Amino acid sequence: MNRIKNEQGYALVTVILMITLFTILFLSFTSLAFNSVKQNQVVERASRSVAAAEMGVSYYQVAIQKAFESKQQIVSDYIRANESLKSNFKREATIKMASELQNTTIAAPLNAQYSMKNYVVIADPDPSSNTIRISFNIIGTDNNKDTTLFAQMSINLDSIVNQAKEEVVTEKVLPTYDNINLTSGCTTLDCNEVYINGNGNFSGNNNLKDNQTIFTTGSLDLNGNGNENNKTNVKIHAEGSITIYQNMNSAENVTIETKDSASFLQNVQISGTSKILVNKTLTVSQNLGIVKNSFVYVGGNITTTDPYFKVATIGNNLDISTASKMCVNGNLAAKQITVNDTSKLYVLGKVWENNIEKPGYTTDSDTFLKECGADVPVDFKIKWGDNVNTVVNDVEYN
Repeated sequence: MNRIKNEQGYALVTVILMITLFTILFLSFTSLAFNSVKQNQVVERASRSVAAAEMGVSYYQVAIQKAFESKQQIVSDYIRANESLKSNFKREATIKMASELQNTTIAAPLNAQYSMKNYVVIADPDPSSNTIRISFNIIGTDNNKDTTLFAQMSINLDSIVNQAKEEVVTEKVLPTYDNINLTSGCTTLDCNEVYINGNGNFSGNNNLKDNQTIFTTGSLDLNGNGNENNKTNVKIHAEGSITIYQNMNSAENVTIETKDSASFLQNVQISGTSKILVNKTLTVSQNLGIVKNSFVYVGGNITTTDPYFKVATIGNNLDISTASKMCVNGNLAAKQITVNDTSKLYVLGKVWENNIEKPGYTTDSDTFLKECGADVPVDFKIKWGDNVNTVVNDVEYN
């Protein structure tokens, strides 16, 4: 009987031990499961904040690229307006673009789970480098959990080019009358630079000197008794009319331009790449010689209903030779016209030689523009190219 009772006692103890063991195991597994769920939640929140930060890096790369593209015209205009910058325009564009991007505010989208801090844009300090360095921190946030990424980007401008050097010039423009610029000087013909605010009227003999520039905001009259022959490198500009009373022969490498009319009361002969540019009418009382690569242009910019009005009148002989050219935007009259095989005469109106009409020199407006105009220079312009982009160089996870 006692033996049975002892065996029942042992069985009860065994049952209690097993229940206790299972209880402990159950509690252990429950605790582990709870901790695992909690840990997974922490990891998940951290992962979501990392994902948010990574999304921010992608967003800001695109935003910086758009900002870069929006600033290209500003940078190009800045360099075009500063002649001294064009010789090293890639480096100058790098410096200017870095400044523009640094001063650009790049905001995150509304309700975004990321933000930017410590945004820094600099031009690579190496003076031979054309690279823009960009760095910033992106903070991704999810359920009060923050993850910070440090990103580095770059923009390399080595491939940009001056588009003006690649474009073919196809446009022409007729001559202008503002090729000579002078803003100060003495008011007499004793010096090399003569600036007259108003009309200039000079008498006396042999007024002009070699290498002299004369600029008047009004008319210019050289009414002395002496000839102005054999002058070299003389430049004359008048806002008003020009009148030269005596001979001007063998004038070499001279430029005479007026926004009004020009009158030469005796003979004129220009040579050696000389130019006479007259906005309205040209009158030469005796002979006009245009030789050795010289050019005369008469704009004829006057209003008249007279079909016989002459914008260029040569009292005696008109001689154009040795690769020279004359262009008349209107009617031309001369006593005798000689144009050798290497030279040209283009007239948009009628031509009279000794009062007889000579249609052979008349041309059409397209030919006149092509032969009498100059190429329009293509202005400086940066060609950025599709291959200039922002590049993410590195992202550090903190």
